[in-house]
Amino acid sequence: MVVKMKTILLTFDIEEFDLPLEFGRKISEDRQLEISKEGTERIIELLERNNVKATFFVSAKFAKHYPNLIKKISEKHEIGLHCLEHNENYSKMNEEEVYERIKTAKNIIERIINKKIVGFRSPRFQQVSYEKLNEIGIIYDSSLNPTYVPGRYNHFFSPRKIFSKKNVKVIPLSVSPILRLPLFWLAFRNFPLFYARYITNRNKNYVCLVFHPWEFVNLETMNLPKLIKRNTGEKLIEKLQRYIDIYRKCDFSTIYSYLLTS
Repeated sequence: MVVKMKTILLTFDIEEFDLPLEFGRKISEDRQLEISKEGTERIIELLERNNVKATFFVSAKFAKHYPNLIKKISEKHEIGLHCLEHNENYSKMNEEEVYERIKTAKNIIERIINKKIVGFRSPRFQQVSYEKLNEIGIIYDSSLNPTYVPGRYNHFFSPRKIFSKKNVKVIPLSVSPILRLPLFWLAFRNFPLFYARYITNRNKNYVCLVFHPWEFVNLETMNLPKLIKRNTGEKLIEKLQRYIDIYRKCDFSTIYSYLLTS
């Protein structure tokens, strides 16, 4: 009997660093982009050093500012669609408006990388019509975090494993069985590494993690909540490096490549 190797899906949401605005902190648009660019470059260095592949969900706004950087990423990694602009609130738009903005963003990024985009992750894991995603050629969506995050969303009883809906494959972020302990960016950074190892080991076939570029920049001096800025910059780079070292024998893959082979 052949034992299938576990797959690690590292994913990064490449977006403007507009998070301070949610806490009433001023930050210019230029600075939002600069911080995310710096973090993205550090991510690329980390991945290249370890010869691992990942999936980058990109905002069209970021891609238009740094097209050469996005082209470079697309040469070795998968580029997915994140949004037109990261500050978009889909709950205040009708379905057709959301559809048009996502379609526009997809066209912009595809022109930059000269490749078709087949994956999507909604900003802040907002829900988007699967039918509309299918209409613009999206094959899979990775916007579901099947757990409960107070003040954000409650998907505690949603499926933990890959499923299909309206001809779109849904790739949930990884959580633990039963208790639905999350492994998303905030949890990975703020809990000890054995926590991430525990959830990784409890997932059988694949593990899907998500990070942001600005997390790879030291935010300690910024006026932000401790949970947001704790263990950023080099601390996160070192922690993710240790995680990669632990699971070196696993297959680090892009999401689409995993879907094609699973």
